[in-house]
Amino acid sequence: MRILIALISFLLLWPAMVINHTPAEYKSAGLQDEKPILSFGLIADVQYCNCTPAGTRYYSASLTKLREAVSGFRISRPEFVINLGDLIERDFESYFPVLDILDSSGLKIYHLTGNHDYSVESGQKKRLPVMHSSKKGYYSFSCKGYRFVALNGNEISTYSTVSKKTIDAAAGMIEKLKEKGEPNAMDWNGGIGPSQMKWLDNQLNEAKSEKESVIIFCHFPAWPENAHNLLNYREILSILEKHDNILAWFNGHNHQGNYGYLNKIHFITLKGMVETETTGSYATVEIYSNMIYIKGNGREKSRILSI
Repeated sequence: MRILIALISFLLLWPAMVINHTPAEYKSAGLQDEKPILSFGLIADVQYCNCTPAGTRYYSASLTKLREAVSGFRISRPEFVINLGDLIERDFESYFPVLDILDSSGLKIYHLTGNHDYSVESGQKKRLPVMHSSKKGYYSFSCKGYRFVALNGNEISTYSTVSKKTIDAAAGMIEKLKEKGEPNAMDWNGGIGPSQMKWLDNQLNEAKSEKESVIIFCHFPAWPENAHNLLNYREILSILEKHDNILAWFNGHNHQGNYGYLNKIHFITLKGMVETETTGSYATVEIYSNMIYIKGNGREKSRILSI
């Protein structure tokens, strides 16, 4: 009877299982019986600046770590690389050395903005070199039967604009969260506006009609509950739960990393590259027909996620 109960429990938990493997274990386990459909690279929270360390954050050391990540991607040859935001710690001039490394890499790179990317002079906030050409900060693209949706979690915030209306709206959201005792009531978090929410819902519907599976990128997490979540993450989750074609949500912002599973969606928080003096952090993600294989490097651990 105990064996039967254990078997039933295993089968119920299997869809949400996260198995940590090294590449060698991955091959020896017989899991690599097909080539990946596609692969992409991920970096998060580089937070470079030419400044002294603060606690566990070694800002100037990020250039060496970024070069290591680029070298790794040149070997793994992903279809593209996603910068999940916070490329700099502060100062507009900090963008130049990091973008020089990325722009000269020969890699196809997509950028998201993070809260620290706006740590520049007020007049420079509208011309961040990592802002998508749409100027809205959110966009999508398709590749090999998958739709990739990049969200702008800084849209409603106290730091991304000089607009008093937007700042007041963000402050109001934070105040209401504080009254409820919510852990994410922080002014370094941002939210997503109504137009972007509608756009997201439309993207998910369009992907469904095109028979595309969806992977979402954002600087901020939406799950599990923690101090780093989007200010209005519950509203975003209410949109996601209506759709059954979402495989995963990848984000940065929480430098310690995190993982959650909700409504058959994997929520993966990458570790911050800026943390520690010498050990980097980045990942190459391989998509298979029945799983997502995250090949972690440095502080980022490897994972196999069933889909």
